[in-house]
Amino acid sequence: MNTNNKKWYSSLKSASLALILLLGVVVTTNGCKDDTATAAKEDNFQVSQMKAASFTEFVGNLVLDTVKILLKDIKLNVISTSDSTNFKTGPYVLFLNMNSSVNSIGRGYIPIGSYDKIMFEIHKLSSTELIPDPEFAQGSLRFSIVAKGTYNGVRFVYKSDKSAKQKLSFPNSLVVTETMSNVTLQINPNQWFADTNNNYLDPNLESNRNLIDNNIKDNIKANFKAFRDNNKDGIPE
Repeated sequence: MNTNNKKWYSSLKSASLALILLLGVVVTTNGCKDDTATAAKEDNFQVSQMKAASFTEFVGNLVLDTVKILLKDIKLNVISTSDSTNFKTGPYVLFLNMNSSVNSIGRGYIPIGSYDKIMFEIHKLSSTELIPDPEFAQGSLRFSIVAKGTYNGVRFVYKSDKSAKQKLSFPNSLVVTETMSNVTLQINPNQWFADTNNNYLDPNLESNRNLIDNNIKDNIKANFKAFRDNNKDGIPE
């Protein structure tokens, strides 16, 4: 073999070896990437909802049969900090179960840790947002709550256009692990339609609108409560 052929053969061997090594690196790298990137985290948290059984004796005859609330930005606050983690962005229609049983709103994954509050917004749709339920829009008007029922036997449909941010503290801190944890959101919509003397307000009267809307926004009246409820029996743990 002459000198030129030897040089050509040596170069070919070097190039072939380099190509084999490169392919080995690519295969190994891709294999490692697939193992880590495709590992999905299992759901470990859910939020449920229930209608509160009212222990207040209201004067009058008001019966609710439908309550829908538009929620946005459901978050959990990390205990003893100002940090929070998102659970559900929304907007999301909460269709309140009127028989006081516990029903799931949704589930997902949140970081393992301890949390002391749940936060969300009662949300009025903007003109640019998609309408998740046609009853939350009427022409150019947008709403955050739709409640239906009867007052003294007369049918009413009450729609609120108020937004309100709610921050509810848990009675006991919520410790989230890899296994499923549940928080139940308890809502008392009857309280929205009562005055300070516990007399029911007629939702068909426009003069009562400000009072009703203020009741919805005012959590001092305990319209909303949230608590750890892993067995979903509607009783705080």
